[in-house]
Amino acid sequence: MTLSGTFGDLALASLLSGIAWPSCGAAPDQRAPADTILVDGGIYTVDSERSWAQAMAILDGRIVAVGTNDEILTLKGSGTAVIDLTGRMALPGFHDSHVHVMSAGVEEIQCPLTDLETVDAVLAAVKTCAESPVYGWVVGSGWNVALFPRTGPRKELLDEAVPGLPVILEDVDGHSAWVSSRALEIAGIDAQTPDPENGAIERDAKTGEPSGTVREAAMDLVEAHAPAPTAEMLRKGLKLALAHVREVGITSFIEARVDETEFETFKALAESQELTAKVRLSITYGMFGSDDFETLLARHDEIRGPRLNADSVKIFLDGVIEGETAALLEPYLTRPGSRGSTSLTRAELDAAVTRFDAMGLQVHMHAIGDAATRAGLDAVAAARAKNGASDHRHHISHLQLIHPDDIPRFAELDVAANFQTLWAFPDDYIVKLNLPQVGPERVNRMYPIGSVRRSGGRLVAGSDWSVSTVNPWPAIEVALTRQDPRAYGGDVLNASERIDLASMIDAYTIHGAWLMHQDKETGSIEVGKAADIVVIDRDVFSVPATELSEVRVDLTLLDGEVIYRREE
Repeated sequence: MTLSGTFGDLALASLLSGIAWPSCGAAPDQRAPADTILVDGGIYTVDSERSWAQAMAILDGRIVAVGTNDEILTLKGSGTAVIDLTGRMALPGFHDSHVHVMSAGVEEIQCPLTDLETVDAVLAAVKTCAESPVYGWVVGSGWNVALFPRTGPRKELLDEAVPGLPVILEDVDGHSAWVSSRALEIAGIDAQTPDPENGAIERDAKTGEPSGTVREAAMDLVEAHAPAPTAEMLRKGLKLALAHVREVGITSFIEARVDETEFETFKALAESQELTAKVRLSITYGMFGSDDFETLLARHDEIRGPRLNADSVKIFLDGVIEGETAALLEPYLTRPGSRGSTSLTRAELDAAVTRFDAMGLQVHMHAIGDAATRAGLDAVAAARAKNGASDHRHHISHLQLIHPDDIPRFAELDVAANFQTLWAFPDDYIVKLNLPQVGPERVNRMYPIGSVRRSGGRLVAGSDWSVSTVNPWPAIEVALTRQDPRAYGGDVLNASERIDLASMIDAYTIHGAWLMHQDKETGSIEVGKAADIVVIDRDVFSVPATELSEVRVDLTLLDGEVIYRREE
């Protein structure tokens, strides 16, 4: 690893001018020793020059010097903690720009079904969960939609596994639920029950009876009767999830969907100083939003601290392709004439985004289909036309399909493209479900990360955990390879959409910090910024892209405090 000369006379003068000296007016040569110094490493600063350094110093939670070992060791005092990086790489703490930390934690203490590879494995897990049902229900999540490639799963499988029990199991992406006959009975759903707006009840082709899968807004019909997580469960789940987040080097994240109970749980943890990340909450409006939206929106200013704010509104514009609820510009091949639909009309969406933009709030939109993506961009354009230019940093997440005409609009409108890059390879979802639904031409246009980057769009990155792993490194590998990170080689999803490692690190650091309005506070390792740092076990610029998913975090610091240390 080559270290650039980032600490010459000019850099030193800049450093000294950036240090907050004691109020007694002490001269520079009398400055206080650092609380912590990191030495003998490869520090990729992600500053404007994308420069490297060997060591850094931290005082009162902030970076006070970046340079060589010899220069930084002059700041060592008798009480200074010295972290020897022994050649390891350090980076700014990572930002996850779209994640469901709260629900991921709660799911782990309910009935987790993630990563189970067969229907029998899922049913066996459900049987185990049924041994201790929550208020008489089995509530779980995480089953793989690709296990049921033609239609959604049927209620009879659950009825046989756990007879007589009400069961509701959300799929891994949260857009469908598998329910038992007893759950349908409690919810009053039968052959005469109409599909709700923005939702669908799958039905038996012969009898018309509900078959056991409910999609999008139809999930609410059952969830309204299932036991909600208790306050204790929410707090326990959040703390459990935060432990996972810091283990993978994430120091900031955008919680992509909150209701009032989740809002209160985050607020309580921040007040008790147990929140080990910097968090922006997205209050959900419209589809999947709760009845308390206006009340919660009016309260968003209650949270205004260094580690928590609620200055974002989330809007689900559509569903998912595999459920045929994503909004497409051209019809589904499996359902001739159907293009899906957006959750709001053009007028409703434009009015909502314009309203929230005028309030100074960031708008965070879910869009899977190309029609939904276009609707989101159109709504931002409408807000700009009505309100004028702003710095609210709106973003659209997922972006499985973007029409080529809309790719340049991300840069033109300064809308961040929030990709979940782990999804950009030909997995079972794409091959078994999406390919028959939309055909090879549209499949080969999925997740156009490279095209957005080349057009000047700003890339940010999120995991959508618990839909997929919260670990950034498998997602970074896929962005570079467009191949399955669990295997070496294999099929590629449109190699022209690959991007480089430096761009992905930008997406997880300085661009993520920009999105959260904290790029002057964190996102790079520079004097004056918060000491949000991650130390990893290898120089990622010197290993093959296919090894990036194997990167391990050794140390995570938040505001200069070690919040995670790998024990090996």
